[in-house]
Amino acid sequence: MSPSRDDIPKRSSRAELHHDGTHWLLAPQASERVVKQPPGLVPALENAVAILQFLNDTPPHEAALVDLTAALDISKTHCHSILKTLVHFEWLKFDPRSKTYRLHSGLLSTASSLLNSPVLDAVRRSLSALVQRIDIPCLLTQPMDDDTFIVIDKFNGPKSMEISFPIGHRFPRDACAQMRAYLGWQTPERLDLWMEHWTPARYTSKTPLDAKSIRASVVATRERGYALSQGEFTEGIMAIALPIFDRDGQVSFIFNCSFMIDSFLPEQEKVAAEMIRAATEIHRATLARPPESFPIL
Repeated sequence: MSPSRDDIPKRSSRAELHHDGTHWLLAPQASERVVKQPPGLVPALENAVAILQFLNDTPPHEAALVDLTAALDISKTHCHSILKTLVHFEWLKFDPRSKTYRLHSGLLSTASSLLNSPVLDAVRRSLSALVQRIDIPCLLTQPMDDDTFIVIDKFNGPKSMEISFPIGHRFPRDACAQMRAYLGWQTPERLDLWMEHWTPARYTSKTPLDAKSIRASVVATRERGYALSQGEFTEGIMAIALPIFDRDGQVSFIFNCSFMIDSFLPEQEKVAAEMIRAATEIHRATLARPPESFPIL
């Protein structure tokens, strides 16, 4: 027997809409933090990753040895050795006056090939041009092995609502528009595997909570040519999303345009067409191989 709607825990929306008197801002909830659990294979490496994640995610983004040992349950000696190693490789910077550690630019140097790949350059060019045409903000995310989605970049227009999700923000695997865009052109077997690990989560009053509805939304995405979410993940927000494929025909990124429902609805078909145009440009520029059923403009 499927659980009733009242039996399913209410998860807070993954974003909040604010107005500062001049424009709208869509931002993640301050308390939101999705952490991937360590596999327990190499404890020292897992602790180093935990330290980097903590400093990146926790304001004021610097911490003393005692703060890190308490927050992460790492012994003082072990934690100090990891910190010294990270400082040596310039992934962390130590302030001798305050006795605190913070992230250092050596991290960017190590990851420079990822941040500046030719494929990402092509994606950024097309998405920047897209946002200039439609004046609706766009998020670029990457599907991860656990089916969650990590923010790679964001693009805000000159006038529209601003999105402020930080690079590295992790969306859950059932973030409606992104999930549908990812699964829309997958094989039936891949959808079945995804469903095996799906647990109903009620983000808003409109979130679908049964397997039949989830499957139907994926089928509708393929038939429509783009993924759509109307207030199902964040109250009052409509989103359209599309996948970006690589040369092997696998989904490498998802791009997602979001705006307030009342303003977005009249522009839905126009925005979707412009997004398909952007996806077509990206696939041609990167020699990607989208499925034959994927829309082209």
